[in-house]
Order: sequence, then structure tokens, then C-alpha cells
Amino acid sequence: MSARPVRIALGMLGLDVHTKGIRTLSLRLRDEGFEVVYLGEHLTTTQLVQAVIAEDVDCVGVSFSSASYVKQCRTLLQEMERQGASDVPVVVGGLIHADDHKVLQEMGIAAIFGPGSATRQIADSLHELCRGSAESGSEPDRRVQG
Repeated sequence: MSARPVRIALGMLGLDVHTKGIRTLSLRLRDEGFEVVYLGEHLTTTQLVQAVIAEDVDCVGVSFSSASYVKQCRTLLQEMERQGASDVPVVVGGLIHADDHKVLQEMGIAAIFGPGSATRQIADSLHELCRGSAESGSEPDRRVQG
């Protein structure tokens, strides 16, 4: 059985409006063979998590250009836990200060990509992070049953 493409959701939380990076990454990851679900910007953590569950993704990426990313990441991870999606790895990118990498990793952020991260580096990291579900062809059903 051949591996299915890694399915990743990308979005931005809150009032962050600098979308060029995440939109460019969406296109480049698609060109690298990823199945990209672009969720857009101005999302609440609840909206983002609901989309992660509904879209049944292997991974979620959130882009930040504002300084509130530590608090927003903590809130996001708590909401993912609350909604039963804590098994979905969260990666972040954008203007993430190097001094905050350790605290983000300790709270559960799976990978951090800053300005200048090469698409190949990001793609390789995401493949490594999501290898189990994509290689097995399994698609864990995280959707809320209604």
C-alpha cells in the first residue's frame, strides 16, 4: 500500500494579519505533495481546533507575526486537549523569538520554523513528524460524532 499524502491544516489565530508567509508555505507544501487545508486568518482557538478535527489532519501549522504567540499556543494546546485532538502535532512558524523556543517545546509544540526556514527543511520535518499515519495509510478518525 502506498503512503497517502501528509494532510496539514494551516491557519492564523487572532488579529494577526501578515499572511504572505503562510500563504506561500501553503502553495509550496502543496507543490511538495502535501494535502494542504488552508484555514485562513482571524481564527479563534475553538474554530481552529474544530477545523482540525473536521478535516482529520495529520498536523496543524500556525503562523505568528505578533508577540502573543506563547499565550496563544498555550490556549490552543489546552483547547485541543479539551476537544480530544491532543494527538495532532502542532507546529508554529513566523516571528518566533529564539528565547521562546524552549518554553514552546516544553508546552508541547512539535516544531518551530522561523523566517528563512527552507521549504525542504519544513517539508522534511513535517514528513518525519507525520510519518506514522501517512505511511500506514491510516487516517485516525478525530471527527466529533454527532
